Amino acid sequence: MELRKLWEIVWHRKWIIAQAFLIISLTAIIGSFLITPMYETSAKVLIKTSDTASSLLSSIGLEDFSRLITGSETDTETYIALATLESVLNPIISKLQLRSSDGNLMKPSELRGSSIILSTILPKPYVEITQVEDTDLFEIKARSSDPEEAAMIANTLAEAYTEENLKQRKEEYSRARMFIENQIKVVKVDYLHALEEIKEFRIREETVDLGKETKVAIDKMAELMKEKEDNIIDISETRAKTETLKTQLGKQSETVVSSSAISENPQIEVLKKTLSDLELQLAGALTEKRPGHPDVVALKQKIKRAKTELRAEMDIFRESSEDLQKLERELAALEAHLKGVSADIDKYLSMLYTIPDKAFAQSQLELNLSVNQDLYSSLLEYLYQVGIAEAMTLSEIRLAEPAEVPDIDKPKSPSIALNGIMGTFLGLMFGFGLGFLVDYLDDTIKTPDEIKEQGLTLLGTVPKFRRRESPLISQRDPKEPVSESYRTIRNSLKFASLDKPINSLLITSSIEGEGKTTTVVNLGISISREGKEVLIMDTDLRRPAIHELFGESNSVGVTTILAEEARPGDAIKETDIKGLSLLTSGPVPPDPGRMVESTKMRQLIRDLAQQYDVVLLDSPPVLVANDAIVLAGCVDSSILVLESEKVTRRAFSQAQELLKGANIQPVGAILNKFKIERGGYYYYYYYKGGYYKDKKK
Repeated sequence: MELRKLWEIVWHRKWIIAQAFLIISLTAIIGSFLITPMYETSAKVLIKTSDTASSLLSSIGLEDFSRLITGSETDTETYIALATLESVLNPIISKLQLRSSDGNLMKPSELRGSSIILSTILPKPYVEITQVEDTDLFEIKARSSDPEEAAMIANTLAEAYTEENLKQRKEEYSRARMFIENQIKVVKVDYLHALEEIKEFRIREETVDLGKETKVAIDKMAELMKEKEDNIIDISETRAKTETLKTQLGKQSETVVSSSAISENPQIEVLKKTLSDLELQLAGALTEKRPGHPDVVALKQKIKRAKTELRAEMDIFRESSEDLQKLERELAALEAHLKGVSADIDKYLSMLYTIPDKAFAQSQLELNLSVNQDLYSSLLEYLYQVGIAEAMTLSEIRLAEPAEVPDIDKPKSPSIALNGIMGTFLGLMFGFGLGFLVDYLDDTIKTPDEIKEQGLTLLGTVPKFRRRESPLISQRDPKEPVSESYRTIRNSLKFASLDKPINSLLITSSIEGEGKTTTVVNLGISISREGKEVLIMDTDLRRPAIHELFGESNSVGVTTILAEEARPGDAIKETDIKGLSLLTSGPVPPDPGRMVESTKMRQLIRDLAQQYDVVLLDSPPVLVANDAIVLAGCVDSSILVLESEKVTRRAFSQAQELLKGANIQPVGAILNKFKIERGGYYYYYYYKGGYYKDKKK
């Protein structure tokens, strides 16, 4: 859009812009004095975990719970949201007795939900929490009409939030502790059940420690096998001795060593005593030591040597048969002992065969017991850790800087200077916006260019004049802008009708009140100044008005002529203006439309056009009645009068369509009541007016 066009809109809508500017700016300034002052203060709160608790927990080996109690990366948005929960705000509202306009205690949503602008217009307490950029601090802002109340709100909210944070953290540990205690009860039952199963297994299998018992059985088997081997050797030796003794006795026929022989050979007695002592030592050693023990083996070797020496002595001295009997008894004893050892070996072998199954069953039971025992121990350890952590829990919220009571002479709002500046700025913005909006929504014809855009010839523009001035140019100086405008229209008509002079001309408008009647009269006056005979004929039989401009009676006129109650010569009146005659409408008939459409009306216009140089007809508006269209078909041409900034483009287009539908093409249009200050037109008329005034002086 061109700057000139913008300036035209601004200049034309200057009063709307000025009024909007004054209303908004004055409202902002006056409202600043009337609004209740609001005071603002803030408390700063630090979000920081406990380093002391963390160090202590780490020192006793509870690193996991150290991380739990110190927490992870700070989520400031979450902390801000938690600070405005109902559980935090309700105690503050109750403690400070914060009340809304209806006298009831405020709701948390009212305390945290008001905007700054709304809290300024409707003064009431208001809190806002924001993060201090790039820090772990956040600021609790409180507003109130009472400076002390604002400080109390901020500080109380900080304290309540600290207590609420500590309470929530302790509740978390408490829930963790209760969960672990419940799990301990369940695991303890499983642990005791596993112990009971192992006990029943040992009773059923008659075992205490299967591993130790297996080792003992294996060791016993080795001992028995050794003992069996030794027993077999002893049996073989005894049998050999018996056979030898029998052989010797059979050869020598001596079976017993006589006492006399023993007495004669003391060595036998010594050997016997020595053998007896060695056997006693061996028996004693066997009660304490295994058969394979070196001491036992040494004793057995000594016994063997002693026996060999004794047999030698006995062979020499021909032992008695008592020795043979002794050997036979000894052999029988050894054989009996061998059977016992073999039975023991079979017993232990049977026991060893059952050990793998028992070991497998015992391993399963011990594994189940171990799992439950480890889980039980872990839960007990966690319970201990949670107990320590719960006892050492500290709040993550700390009051870093309490709110101070603001100066009563320095309210936060309203700021008169700021509101004045904002009011001025908004007033200008709103004023210009409203001006452009009104101009955009204004669909009326305003300038001559807009008439040309509608495809109609512009005959001239009549400037708007004051109501107290005479509407007739006969009472004005011919050089005034209004008189000049009608002279321009008169000349435009000449150029528009070069081929065919216009003798009868209908002047109408789209709607009422556009000044067509005044235009008819002034145009008639302007044409008569050329020395032509002009007749002004009022054919608006519905609302006639021309007679009022001339101060004439309307008792005789068009209607009386058509009704044949008067002749045209009697109804036409001469005016004070030379060459200008007047034919009023006459009394308003019951059916004006029928009279307009009559043949007599057409004949009357034709006859009058022959008598006068120019006949000007005033008719009802096109969009009000069909009279103008009917009359336009009876004259040489027609003119549309359009009032600037009154008739809309839509009304203008409808009027054109009606005329076009009746095959009537107006010779042009006149823009009436045009404000000469609009854009470039202002300079033209201003120049003409100034020129005229200078000349007049």
